[in-house]
Amino acid sequence: MQNTELIRLQLNHLVTQARYDIYTLSTMQDYSMKQPILQRLWDTISSIHFLSELLANQARINNHSTVSQYSAAVPVNTNQQQIPPITPSPNQFLQQTNQRVFTIEELATYNGKNGKPAYVAVNGTVYDVTNNRAWAAATHFGLTAGKDYTAEFASCHAGQQSILATLPVVGRLA
Repeated sequence: MQNTELIRLQLNHLVTQARYDIYTLSTMQDYSMKQPILQRLWDTISSIHFLSELLANQARINNHSTVSQYSAAVPVNTNQQQIPPITPSPNQFLQQTNQRVFTIEELATYNGKNGKPAYVAVNGTVYDVTNNRAWAAATHFGLTAGKDYTAEFASCHAGQQSILATLPVVGRLA
């Protein structure tokens, strides 16, 4: 089976899981189970987003290869507008929505303690990690919320921008 087919099957499984969780939440009597199901639903949707981006990137690469093969035979219109990426970068999104600007001092107050949400910054974008399982108790492998982790993210998750795409963007770092 090809990679694309495996991804398609995984996406189908994840969509089925999400539908089941939504149905379960809508009929739930025992509210003590609500939070774990919501977390699983969040994780499922994050996985669906990641896999769909992976498929889109594969399609772009395949399309680029096909265009390269035939570029000598087919004239290219250099005046055509560049096709934008499927998912805008967080910085493009922030510029469009004029979200809050945090100073490093303000960011430090969002450490997940005393009822405050847990925020972290990466590449100038501030993300809410409060409900992210990887940031349980506002820590992640010894890192604490409320700081800029651009260098740490680059060293541990190089090329994995899809991780950031699963987090809510709350602003940008000044």
